[in-house]
Amino acid sequence: MDYFDYAFTLFMIFFPAVITLFFPGRDMTPELIARGKRLRLMLWGATIASAVAYLLLARWQPAVAYFMWVAFFPLWFNLAMPLLRLRNPAWRVPAREPVRSASLVRRDLLPPALRFGWIALGAFWALLLGVTAAGLVFGAVQTPQWWLLVFNLAAGFELWILHWAMRRSLVEPEPAAPVESEALRREREAFRRFKLNAWFLLAAVAMLIFSLPPLLLTWYGNDALGWAIAIGAGGGTLAGIGGGVFGTWATIRRARINQLYLESSAPD
Repeated sequence: MDYFDYAFTLFMIFFPAVITLFFPGRDMTPELIARGKRLRLMLWGATIASAVAYLLLARWQPAVAYFMWVAFFPLWFNLAMPLLRLRNPAWRVPAREPVRSASLVRRDLLPPALRFGWIALGAFWALLLGVTAAGLVFGAVQTPQWWLLVFNLAAGFELWILHWAMRRSLVEPEPAAPVESEALRREREAFRRFKLNAWFLLAAVAMLIFSLPPLLLTWYGNDALGWAIAIGAGGGTLAGIGGGVFGTWATIRRARINQLYLESSAPD
């Protein structure tokens, strides 16, 4: 295992606990403070135990240790998120008002420029697929590996999945009140722009990670093996970190919207 594996895995393990340090408690009762202390001890205890287990496995079972980064998910969803919700009402799902409203405008429609961007991204994927297939057909290497096309096809499926996920994220429920502040409206619009740009960037990077390695191996064979591994493994790891940061930052933005909603709907 190299230093990059260590840095990536330890980053994913410690991230849930570290992020909670930046969000102290607000308006907590003694009971909530006590529960928060217990959750914090459990979170840091589980984090340190996971890090120690990873370092031991990295010494004797590197193949198993590689998958220890997935400890991020139970640490985040089972301990860090409950702790954040306990500390701050903005991290909780706002209670539904007795009077509800609905938007008469479709929120899943993309701006023209971004719609063109997704079309261009799909066309670029088709171009990379065609170049890879051409290398296999015309024998750019002595022993063509047709199974490499699976990765290119997976890139197209990934584009479809992320585009669908983006559209779904645009229509997720958002706190709204009959009388609300301008700051809340601006924050909702900023969050929408953030989601549009982040989903597009994530889709572009993931598509390249799937499409470029088979193209390189098809045209240059083993001479490009190092580059293919670097793009596939290294790029995939960075994309995973980026996706995690995107999801975490989106959660923080939602908490900000919830806080503004609570302030708007609070009685004077």
